[in-house]
Parts: sequence; C-alpha cells; structure tokens
Amino acid sequence: MATVRIHIDGEPVDVDAGTNLLMALLDAGHAMAHPCFHPSLSAPASCRMCLAAEEVGDSLRLITTCNRTVVEGQRLSLSHPQAVAARSGVVEDMLLRHPAECAICERAGECEVQEAVFVHGNGATGATLPGRRKKVELGPRLILDRGRCILCTRCVRFEAEVSGTDALAVSGSGADAVIDTCGAPIAHDMTGNLLDLCPSGALSEPGERLHAPAWQMTGISSTCPGCASGCATRIDVANGRVQRVKPRSDGADAQGYWLCDVGRYGWQAETERLTTPQLRGTAVEWDAVFAEVAEHMEQARRGAILLSPFLSNEEAFLLGHLARRWEADLFLWQATDPAGDRVWPTGFTIRAERGPNRAGVRAVTQALDLPLGDGAALERRLGAGDVDALFAVGGSLHGETPEVTVPDELFLAVQDVQPSTWIRNPDAALASSSAWTEKEGTFVDGLGRLQRVRAAVEPPGEARPDFWILAALWHGGPNRDSPDQAFSRLSRSSSSGSFAHLDYGILESRQRPAEGVAFGGGWTSQLQRRGLIAVEDHAKRR
Repeated sequence: MATVRIHIDGEPVDVDAGTNLLMALLDAGHAMAHPCFHPSLSAPASCRMCLAAEEVGDSLRLITTCNRTVVEGQRLSLSHPQAVAARSGVVEDMLLRHPAECAICERAGECEVQEAVFVHGNGATGATLPGRRKKVELGPRLILDRGRCILCTRCVRFEAEVSGTDALAVSGSGADAVIDTCGAPIAHDMTGNLLDLCPSGALSEPGERLHAPAWQMTGISSTCPGCASGCATRIDVANGRVQRVKPRSDGADAQGYWLCDVGRYGWQAETERLTTPQLRGTAVEWDAVFAEVAEHMEQARRGAILLSPFLSNEEAFLLGHLARRWEADLFLWQATDPAGDRVWPTGFTIRAERGPNRAGVRAVTQALDLPLGDGAALERRLGAGDVDALFAVGGSLHGETPEVTVPDELFLAVQDVQPSTWIRNPDAALASSSAWTEKEGTFVDGLGRLQRVRAAVEPPGEARPDFWILAALWHGGPNRDSPDQAFSRLSRSSSSGSFAHLDYGILESRQRPAEGVAFGGGWTSQLQRRGLIAVEDHAKRR
C-alpha cells in the first residue's frame, strides 16, 4: 500500500495513504482525546477535542483531525499554544455540566472523559453549573443519566448506522438538548454495544454498580459460543467470578467492534446447573460414574456416541478415540434457528447455526477417518432398537437440544451443564463445563476460522471441564492430560485441513499484538492512559 509522509511537531511520520488523521496521530503515540469519534461510525467532529494546528503557508489554522485523512506533506502542531488552549477550553466547557463524581461512578478508571481531563485539562473535574440529574430508562438493559451525558451522539449514530433502528435522537437545543428515545424502548439484540460506546458513563445497565471496579478485573481473551459467527470476546473476571463479557475488537476474528446481546449476556443464563456427578439420580463420586460408563460402553454390542456442537476440537478428538475403543458409532446434533441468519445493516451477522463448533467437530472426525451421522440417523437407529448404550453430550445453556427419543431399556450416559430436560432421565449424569466461560481449547467457526477458547473461571461445585471428564474416561481416572497436548496429537493426525501443522504456540503467534482499542468494549488504549490507573493494562490479559 502506498504511504504518505506527514510531519507532527516537526517529526516526520510515514503512514498508509487514506488513513484517518486522528488514527495516524494515535498510532504515532500522541494522546488525543476524542469522545465523539468512533472508527466504525460517521465523524461529526462535534466535541472538538482532537484539534490540531495545521501549517498553511506562513499561517496556522485549527482543524479537527477525526474527520480528515492524511495528506502528503501535511504539517501539524499539537503543542502549539493556540491548539493546546483550544483543546483545554473545550474540556473545561464540557465539564461545566459533567458532575465530579468519579469516586462513585461505575465507569471510573475506563472513562474517556477522565482521560480527556488528564490529557487536555488541568487534572481536575468540577461541575459549576446545575446539570440535569434525571435518570431515564431507555430500555430493559439501558439507563441514561442525563447529568453525565456530554452529547457526543455516538449512541444516536449507532442506532442509525449499525442497528438500523433510528431509536435515539437529540431532543431540544442548546443547554436543553438531551438524548431521548424516538418513542419505543430500545430492546434489540445489539443494545449492549451502546454501553461500550458511551465515553462518559452516562449509559449503564441495571446492577452495574454491583460489579467489581474495572481496575480489579483481569481480561481473558476467548471466543463467543453463542452461534457459529465466532466473535472474538474478552471475559472480565474479578474475585474468581465473571463480571462481564465484552467484544475483543483487536482480534482479526472480531465482527468489527460489536458483540450481540446473546454473546454479551449468554453466560448469565439463569438455569439450574448440574453440579455433581450422578448415577440414577443420586450424587456419587466421579470414580463411580467413570466405572459405570466405561463398563456399559465397553460391553455394548451396538454402542453410539452423540457429539455436541458445543464440544471443543480437543474434546471431540478424545471422544473420537473413545468411540474406537468402545466400537461405538458417532452422531452429531445441531440446532438451527428457523428464522435463518440475522444480518444487521453493517453486515454484523447472528448465524442461524447455534452450535459454535459444528464445523470443528466434523473436521475432527474427518481427521480421524471416522464416519459421522446426524441426529436424524441416530433417531432412526434408536427407533429400530439398533442401539443398546448411548453416550450423549449436551452443553447448551439456552435450550438448543437434539431431537432424539431414547428408549428406557438402553443404558444412557449424559454429559451436560444442566439436568437433562431434552432426553429421558439418564443412568449416568456427568456434570460438565459451560462453553461460555469454563472451556479451554479451540473452535472452528462457520467461516472455517480456527480460534482459541479460554476458560475464565472453574465450573461450579463438583462439575468438571469436559476435557477433564473425557480424558479421565480415556485414562481410567483423573490424569494430567491437557487440551494443548490433545491438539498437538490432533495436528499430527491431520495431513491437511484446519489442524494440520499447528500448535497453540503457532495459533498465538497468528494473533495481532494486543494493541488496545480506544473505541468500545470499555477497553481504552495505553496511549490515553498515560499517568492514569492502568485499568486494562494488556499485561493482565491471558
């Protein structure tokens, strides 16, 4: 790509032609506040905090950098007194009505207003004019504190350009201007992104004050299991508990800067968890369950294994080897939304294929050269009495289930995250991990991309990760086998395809460095955190 050379305070900087000027300044290491700008939205240049002095002949003019592209030979001064005074004045004007309540604000530590005060202000905030203190409910998951709102209009532009609902607008003018709904409450499946976009803490969700403060959170990079889109996510954890899930927009696998509400809140599903292994409804030790399952599956003459699209590739690899040992046939269930894919105006897609790793499970069985049937084929086998022992895996927290009817007379073992509601009471129930926050391994999404999935917390009670359970069945008891070892064996089993010649180290090296994103996800760049608490210091990520 062609490059152009610009000069920033006398220093030459080479950037790609067509680069946004503000982005070029940020990439060059200059801390420029920009609470109205977002790279995936239109740029109204309304906050005026990105002002720079541009040399035009022998004179200077102040320009906004967020709505311009770089120009060959352009000369800018960020430190010119006129530019510094203008930016400071804009910050002071914004703070006239923004309350100085950082100590109690749930957005403290990852607030772009705080950053603007540090970068361009005098390091202090203080409201000197009465502000609107009214809090209004914009929707079931969205509360607006008008006293904190700085009218950046990111939320308004998101509703017009990304969700396509035009659900928000600026009402009134001058000092009386406020953000308001256009009648109906906001209740679409992209609502959570508005929380990420807000630079001032004006938008929050019910109960957000109960979360741990941002500087206590550790971010774990993972992949959303809500559907086959495979969106990149960051799971924020504090005190051993998940606090929130955000889009990880520095990853090549992200869908822009956005994440749907299923991916954002899916881990909160209020379902009863299976927390102990059970035999015929009675809680027992894991060794007893392993012995029972191994005995019946090894003695079965017509055994079957029902694979789940919520399994990781490493777990499917172990189950494939167990199928060979047990001489059992493999089947894979999948749930599909009859409404089809849901595509938003920007191309963001919620896929009809609800299982996150159906493609990966299929690829694993192909690598192992194992035949794989579907749920309908298993149903026919069960109806014909051609199965005498079945090992079935669930894994969904949201009701996706296989459509099979299991006769009472055959042995049934179910590995799942909740008591089985989709299949008859099992003889053996193996309490396993949720794919949302408790699973370690890899997925292959609907586009064929191989991605890492990381566990952020441990399963509750006596429940164990799916990989731990399957490795114990393979080895005859708990062992030290790990997903990365299984992936290496899977890679060696594949001469071509998704897993060939790979390991976890290569997968990690493929990812772009964690550079930080100053737009959305509550994840601001280190450039803008000079001198502030390193809330999302990327050294904390894992």
